[in-house]
Amino acid sequence: MTFASLFNTAWRQTHRDLRSGELNLLLVALVLAVTVSTAIGLFGDRLQKGLGRQVAAVLGADLLIQGSRPVDAMIDQKASETGLRHSRTIEFPSVILAGDELQMISAKGVESGYPLRGQVRIADQPFGPDQATHAIPASGEAWLEPRLFPLLNIAIGDTVTLGEKELRITRAITLESDRGKGFYSFSPRLLFNLADLDDTNLIQPGSRVAWRNLYAGPESALAPFRGWLAENLPKDYRLLDLEDNSRGLNRSLTRVTGFLALASQLAVLLAGIAIAMAARRFARRRYDTVAVLRCLGASRSDILTMAILQLLLILPVAIPPALLLGWLLSEGTVLLLKDLLPAWLPVAGISPILMGAATGMIVLLGFALAPLLRLGGITPLRVLKREPAPAPASAWIVYSLALLSLVSLSWYMTGNLSLTLSLTLGAAAILPLTGLLLSFILRLFSRSFNQRQVTLVWRMAMRRLTRQQSLALAQLLAFSLTLMVMAVAVQVRTDLLNQWQDQLPDDAPNYFSLNIQTPDVEPLTAFMEERDISTSQMYPIIRGRLTAINGQPLNEILDEEQQRHNAVNRELNITWSETLPETNTLISGDWWSPGEEGEVSVESHLAEHLDLSVGDTLSFNFAGRPLTVDVTSLRKVEWENFRPNFYMVMPKATLEDYPATWLNSFHLPQEQRRQLNDMIRSFPSLTLIDMDTVINQARQMIQQGILALEAMLVVLFLAGLLVLWASIETTLDERIKESALLRALGTQGRQLQRLQIGEFLLLGGLSGLLAAIGAELCTWLVFTRVLELSWAPTPLLWLLLPLLGSLLIGAAGYLGTLRVVRSSPLRLLREGL
Repeated sequence: MTFASLFNTAWRQTHRDLRSGELNLLLVALVLAVTVSTAIGLFGDRLQKGLGRQVAAVLGADLLIQGSRPVDAMIDQKASETGLRHSRTIEFPSVILAGDELQMISAKGVESGYPLRGQVRIADQPFGPDQATHAIPASGEAWLEPRLFPLLNIAIGDTVTLGEKELRITRAITLESDRGKGFYSFSPRLLFNLADLDDTNLIQPGSRVAWRNLYAGPESALAPFRGWLAENLPKDYRLLDLEDNSRGLNRSLTRVTGFLALASQLAVLLAGIAIAMAARRFARRRYDTVAVLRCLGASRSDILTMAILQLLLILPVAIPPALLLGWLLSEGTVLLLKDLLPAWLPVAGISPILMGAATGMIVLLGFALAPLLRLGGITPLRVLKREPAPAPASAWIVYSLALLSLVSLSWYMTGNLSLTLSLTLGAAAILPLTGLLLSFILRLFSRSFNQRQVTLVWRMAMRRLTRQQSLALAQLLAFSLTLMVMAVAVQVRTDLLNQWQDQLPDDAPNYFSLNIQTPDVEPLTAFMEERDISTSQMYPIIRGRLTAINGQPLNEILDEEQQRHNAVNRELNITWSETLPETNTLISGDWWSPGEEGEVSVESHLAEHLDLSVGDTLSFNFAGRPLTVDVTSLRKVEWENFRPNFYMVMPKATLEDYPATWLNSFHLPQEQRRQLNDMIRSFPSLTLIDMDTVINQARQMIQQGILALEAMLVVLFLAGLLVLWASIETTLDERIKESALLRALGTQGRQLQRLQIGEFLLLGGLSGLLAAIGAELCTWLVFTRVLELSWAPTPLLWLLLPLLGSLLIGAAGYLGTLRVVRSSPLRLLREGL
């Protein structure tokens, strides 16, 4: 047959199948695969960019260059040529005067456009209602933090002196979304116009200042600019972007997007299973037609060519509307959740659309082609003898290539090889377990049959499984993967939510108090106890710099990447403690006993970055006093919990003779904030850091992330229902024939109903047991290797999944086979033959 005749035959056959509904299940499975992949890709892409903008708000820009002097003008010129907006700030410690009062402050000069991301909020009066603003202080004006007003005994409209420049106070600052965590940020803030900097005459050669150049714009402009900076930015400048900023918020964002990627991968896997089962049913219904064509002279290659053409003709029917549905679903989700999602979500790129189309082609050709290859093995003898078509060896090659392509596509979609491999290994573990468990159970029940230890319904159900073992294995595999996918998704969502809520309870510390002098420790503790203020323990702070590892200077032993870590290129806040700090976990070594000295405990991520281990020696410099200590333990620190955390902790006997200030954190409700004035007046050297802004940003991100997780669970549940439907439809022809014969022999409809329900209950229970095994393996891999969360086995899963599987699959089987048990024998025979 010529290709033109083959194409015409495939076209007519596809058109007839579409009109008759033969391809409905295959089309629905393909449309769902593309729709889910596209919707998750578009929604995830927009949400990731939106949440990334919130992280950018903490940075004040998409990209930031920090140094001790302004950058060369050609860098800003290059940014403008690339299409980026840019602005500058300068930050430095200073003193302001108000009459006879003076106060240490952190001065920040800004220019037009600041901040490029995030916002500044101001109030007309200190501690009064605030509002967002896009303005900056006018020349000759300044904005102050509320805590400065009682310290300086001033009000709005008064004048303060910064260096040689007098500035009139016009507003109180309530929020700087880009307020950092560095040394300058500990002091109260004065915000002024950068045009007044020269008039202050404060910045001289050698002054301790931090210049920050801010850049913002689309990723298409940021990427080439970032690449240009990699070659042209001097080494004494530090380049920061979203990946470097805000450890806690960034890790939360990573976990949210990691779950979205996981949901996308799981949904595609379920859709692929549904397509494979639908294609199997479609191919089995073509056996007789193919046998007739073989009798009329069609060759094996002609049959395979027509099968492939039919699949290709299905693609333009399903993919365009599926892409449109995916886009509409994504937009509808954003519209419904607009009050809870980030205020502005960037437009998604074209890549989710392309990935959705590619997913459809890979899933259809990969999972549907293998069952259709059986058509090539149909011989003309099938017209006379209904022998089953053998599975060609090439089918396994197609399946292998499809799975490899799907894994590669998932890797590209998630950008996380560990995540992709975790799910792949979990699914792969079910395959041999399914075969072994099924064989074991069949042998077990075969012995029970002989001893008549089970009822008639269960005997008939097990005999059907025994007689059609390959079909039972396929169904068991499909049901197991469906339940496993749903269990993994629910468990990951639940554990993420629980961990986030544990890190940010309602009474999470929202203030840090720093620069507490030793004589003030006990009075401040008593002050807080008298007012029932929930507070953490007091931590002594000694500032020191790491200088050597195992006797070798850092610049000799560390590579360039290691030297860029912020614990290496600055003074560290080091504390002493006789007990393991709260919320820290010891992962290596032993904690010291009271009175021991010469030891240090190192935060685990820093130890990994610097290749440190227990037994190494570290050398420090504390204001000219050298100190060498041994690493005796490594600690895991939860940086997201908004409590005091430290890279380095030493015994009390090692550091108690060094001059120290103290630090703690506490929670103060909104209605009690007037007590801050009393606290500042009673302890004038105290520095307070308001963490409410950062906490609210984190809580908002968590709430939005939870909504995304729950939306993905709904999508996965729909994909799981599709697999159940496909599995039932795949075996419907055999059930119709068998039921017709049983009804003709006198079996009652109620008995047939019990038989169907019994079979699906048994399949559901077995699937639940296998799903529990696969879910435990998958969650262990995902939690420990991908999301960096603690993992523990879930014994309840081993009880709930078999029970849920029996109920869910039993109900689905009952509903899906109603017409089999309620139709007359004559009608069943006509449909089945």
